[in-house]
Amino acid sequence: MKIAVFGGAGFIGHHLVNKLQQTHDVCVYDNFSVFGVKNIKTKHAIVQQRIKQWYNVDTVNGSILEESLIQDFLNKQQPDVIVNLAAYPRVSLSEQYPVLSADGMIKGLINTLNYTCKKYIHISSSNVYGNYQDDADESSLCAPINLYGALKLAQEKLIQSHATNTNMKYLIYRPICVFGNNDISDRLVPKFVKSAVNNEEIFYAQDTFTDITYVDDLVDAIVLGIESDASNQVFNISSEHSVTIKQLAEIVCQHYDSKSTLIPVSREKYFPNRGSLKIEKIKNVLGYERKFDLFKALEQLDPDTIF
Repeated sequence: MKIAVFGGAGFIGHHLVNKLQQTHDVCVYDNFSVFGVKNIKTKHAIVQQRIKQWYNVDTVNGSILEESLIQDFLNKQQPDVIVNLAAYPRVSLSEQYPVLSADGMIKGLINTLNYTCKKYIHISSSNVYGNYQDDADESSLCAPINLYGALKLAQEKLIQSHATNTNMKYLIYRPICVFGNNDISDRLVPKFVKSAVNNEEIFYAQDTFTDITYVDDLVDAIVLGIESDASNQVFNISSEHSVTIKQLAEIVCQHYDSKSTLIPVSREKYFPNRGSLKIEKIKNVLGYERKFDLFKALEQLDPDTIF
């Protein structure tokens, strides 16, 4: 199949492209930037690290807001499947740059919908649920408490509305706390890993829980969705096990035999307190099997790839 990946040079995107190129024809639309990283040399190093395994991947360097360029890209490539990963990648950045975030996630999404393909796959977020306890499933109440989650939920509604009007087939994924190699150190797990390796102080949010998703598990789930007949479904992705942020920091420190000091701080108001996401639905519909819990994921993670 021909698969177009918007945001293919991003953290999740490049892992997906690395996997898809083995069995599919892949093309990427990306602005080849790294949100939140200001140093040009560092940005270049991150991008080069992420794309170094690509072969025969057609690419277009462009903004998700460039409607005509996107249409030219899609008309030329004529993909069977579109995967949308283009977004401001973190909650904190959406709060810091609300207008840019909204433009990219709403206008940008609409720009990717003006093409008829066999299936449209969108990567949403557990942030659509807001605060929740363990065992949230896809039918649980969506009540986002931050802009990122609200925009992700709006994207889902736009996709579903468009599908109703056009008979487009879609799949939506809601992962939680995704991490892996070639990430940057202002996300939760890589931040803890980087600090632990360097024996630096680790600041953790008190009385706060989360679940995690290792990026390879998310990639496997997306590939299953691409290759299956399933459509018009929403799927959670998680490790099925919640930990406190303090426990997460302690596990990371123990894994790296770190001398880091753990310092409790108050949770930012826009960060939700999240339990464990249920993933029975994706297991039943796609035959998905999770491979990584936190301990196995840390064994796979190379701290030297975190910028």
